[in-house]
Amino acid sequence: MATSKPIMLQITDIIQWYRKKELVINDKFQRYSVWKPQAKVYLIDTILNELPIPKIFIRSIIDPKKQIGVREVVDGQQRIRAIMDFADNKLRLTSKSENFQGLIYNDLDEDQKNIFLGYTVVVEQLLNASDDDVIDIFSRINSYTVSLNDAEKRHALYQSDFKFFVRNLSIKYRWFIEKYSVFTIQQRFRMADDTFFAEVCSILLNGVTDGGANKIDSLYKNQTDDLFNSKEPVEILKKIDEIITYLDSNLSDVLKTNFNKQYQLLMIIAAYAYLKYNISEGQIGSMPEKKQIAKNEVIVNRLHELEIALNNRDAKIKQFIDASTASTQRIASRKIRFSVFVNIFGK
Repeated sequence: MATSKPIMLQITDIIQWYRKKELVINDKFQRYSVWKPQAKVYLIDTILNELPIPKIFIRSIIDPKKQIGVREVVDGQQRIRAIMDFADNKLRLTSKSENFQGLIYNDLDEDQKNIFLGYTVVVEQLLNASDDDVIDIFSRINSYTVSLNDAEKRHALYQSDFKFFVRNLSIKYRWFIEKYSVFTIQQRFRMADDTFFAEVCSILLNGVTDGGANKIDSLYKNQTDDLFNSKEPVEILKKIDEIITYLDSNLSDVLKTNFNKQYQLLMIIAAYAYLKYNISEGQIGSMPEKKQIAKNEVIVNRLHELEIALNNRDAKIKQFIDASTASTQRIASRKIRFSVFVNIFGK
């Protein structure tokens, strides 16, 4: 009868078992190693920063007569391979590891090596489990596990520079998201902030387009490492930093109203970016008249007037009201809100 027993292992244990062939990869249960270097670096960076990683599942088959055991990795093979690559000096950390960029294992100082080797991995040990037992165990786990949403699926599927760039934006501007309550803690836990910043990037790259999961999936798919080169993220980050700084410095009171909703904030960013950086037309078609950016006090007053009209459901702005209450991701409603905000920001 199969049973499950959690154990705690240090990375030194995993390295020793693997090198002695006492720990083997069972490819029947997982795909062959497909992690790109970026994903491996991110895992090692997580370990060196002493943050948690998902548990690993190992099947232990014990032979009481020979008094030996065979350990098979049934879930976590790519994590094991990444750990071994780094331990064997085959993986050099990149910019995805801010504090350890450019280092291989041998470059770490003694304290850092101790952190890596002494890192504790949670391992679920499946004892005397047949293939059918393993399948049954994972079906039980999946039966009460919350399904991944679109943002979480993208984060799991794509291992590109763009994916990590978006994740780092969410971390860098977490203070902004928190300050203006753009998302709840629950929404951020499900990576809603990644979706938001992916769309901000899309606006700067492609202009205002239709939203929704399929569109964002295409964005992640199309932003390959060859296309999203070293120069492009630097330019995008500079623009986003300027935009966030401008909004926080000049529109702080306004962003504590209904304009903190992500769909409104996204078109506010798009309008400002259009006037300042001349983004492409995307799916807007006929773009609004290009103007210089108005004085801050003028913009604030206009936004307050729009807020009052929106709250009172003023018939004069019916189109904007409709575009703010239904299908807010669609290009038809985005176009209306974008045009209104361009007029508010323009002289």
